[in-house]
Amino acid sequence: MRGEKAIDELLDLVKQQQVFLEMFVRSWIDDYRCSGGATFCGKGCRNCCSLAVHTGFAEALAVARNLDETQGRAVESYAVRLRDLLQGVSELPDYLRLHRQEMGFCPFLTDGGDCGVYPVRPLSCRSLISTRESVWCGADFAQVPPAEREAFVAALDKKVVAFPSHYVAVLQESGKELESAGAKTMRELFGFSLYGNLGVLVHLCRSHDLAKACLTGKDAAVGCIAGAGFDHPLLLNVT
Repeated sequence: MRGEKAIDELLDLVKQQQVFLEMFVRSWIDDYRCSGGATFCGKGCRNCCSLAVHTGFAEALAVARNLDETQGRAVESYAVRLRDLLQGVSELPDYLRLHRQEMGFCPFLTDGGDCGVYPVRPLSCRSLISTRESVWCGADFAQVPPAEREAFVAALDKKVVAFPSHYVAVLQESGKELESAGAKTMRELFGFSLYGNLGVLVHLCRSHDLAKACLTGKDAAVGCIAGAGFDHPLLLNVT
C-alpha cells in the first residue's frame, strides 16, 4: 500500500497547477482586453455551471476535503441522482444533454450564484472563459432560431475561441495539458489514473473512502467505484 505521502504529492501538484493557470488566465484576459477584446465571466455569472464538469482524482479530493456537511449532502444527492439518470444511457451527447436539462446547477453553487468551492475549483472551471455574454453560456443551440445562430457564429472572434464555441481556446488547451500532466503523475505514483465527473468523484472521496482505495491500488479503486454503483464509463474512467 502506498503512503499518504503520495496523496500529498498529488495535492501539492494540484495547487501548483491551479496557481499557474490562474496567473495565465488573468494575464491572457488583461492582454486581450488591451487589444480591444472582451470577456464576460464574473461573480454571480453561473450559466456555465449547468455543464457537466469532469476532472482528475486529485482535484476532486482537494474539493472533498474543503466541504462542510451541507455541501457534502448536496453533492451526495447530486451524485446519486446523476447515477440513476444515466441508467441505460451510453452515448456522450445524451449524457451531456441530460445533465444540462435534468441536473440543474452544480451542487457547489451557492444560493447567491457564487462558487462554494472557488479557491479549490478544478482546472476545467478555471479555464472556461467566455468571450460572449453569459446568456450564451446557458443557451440550448438546438432551440435557437437559425438567424440568431448565424449571427452568433458570425460575431465570434475566431482567432481566440474554440470555434464554434465562444470559449477561449488557448486557456482550455492549457487546462487540459495540466490535467494530462496530473494524470501522468498519478500513474507514476499509483500505477493508474482516475478521471471523471467532479460531483461523483467528490462523493466517492467523502462517503466511500476512495482515496484509501486508490492507495491500495487500481483493483481496490475499481472495486470501490463499483461497490458504490458508479461504474459507468460516462461518469468515471480508470486507466
